[in-house]
Amino acid sequence: MKRITKVLTAAALALSLGACSTTASPEADVKNKSDLTLEQVFKNTQQADSELSSVHMDMELKQTTHNEESGEGSMDMSTTSSTDLVMDPMAMHQTSSVNMKMDEMEGNELPVAQVEMYVTEEEIYLKDNMQNQWTTLPNEMADLMKQSALQESSLPENQLKQFEPYLDQFTFKQDDETFILQLTLDGDQADKILKEGMGMMNDELQSTFEGAMEDMSISSMDLKMWIDKESFHTVKMEVQQTIEMKQNGEVVKLDQTMTSVFSKFNEIESIEVPAEVTESAVEMKSPFGQ
Repeated sequence: MKRITKVLTAAALALSLGACSTTASPEADVKNKSDLTLEQVFKNTQQADSELSSVHMDMELKQTTHNEESGEGSMDMSTTSSTDLVMDPMAMHQTSSVNMKMDEMEGNELPVAQVEMYVTEEEIYLKDNMQNQWTTLPNEMADLMKQSALQESSLPENQLKQFEPYLDQFTFKQDDETFILQLTLDGDQADKILKEGMGMMNDELQSTFEGAMEDMSISSMDLKMWIDKESFHTVKMEVQQTIEMKQNGEVVKLDQTMTSVFSKFNEIESIEVPAEVTESAVEMKSPFGQ
């Protein structure tokens, strides 16, 4: 029995190492074929993304919330954003919009929010479609938003670090311009990724989300990444996941698809806040009563 166990263990290890050293399967009619292994592409991509000085990101998040137990109708929400990010000194300019549609609603989606934001090391300037007035945030809110912005914007590098333990589970393909990496995780594995993502946040962000995370789990996650063959930058990422949340003793399901497209790698030299913003901004009142 021990001999059989050793053989099976060795076979499993060989399969795992073999998957990491396999070259990408070409899609139809691929002329620019690469012989790099998945492990080589992974390391090169980690290096390229970690050395970014600036990047542009276009993101679209679509999510449908439904409560199967209560039989209530579903609610669709879509968020789009366009972001310029400079790493050092940290600065960001972002425009975003949120739209919502419910089963009870007739016609088109209802615009919920439209926001423009500048983030610097010193200040955060924010304007939405409700107030139509530039505001600066109190220090405690500004610090949280800066950390949250960096967490989201550095997604490719963070994701690669998180998914490295599952390297042998990736599907590895290629077309003429990109390597295509795809991964499917079950609930336990996806929940582990969720907890590890929280661990990458600072203490303040962790405490902010800790209570909500206890009532949240991921039942499935599908990740797909497109990596440029020449620069090894992540040019596109798509994450599909189903999240289950407990609310008032009932389970609410959230089907979510997030697509991020990255461009202008190291092309954005600086982000300047316009004088009309700094000169007209008023300080927002703190929700903490300070």
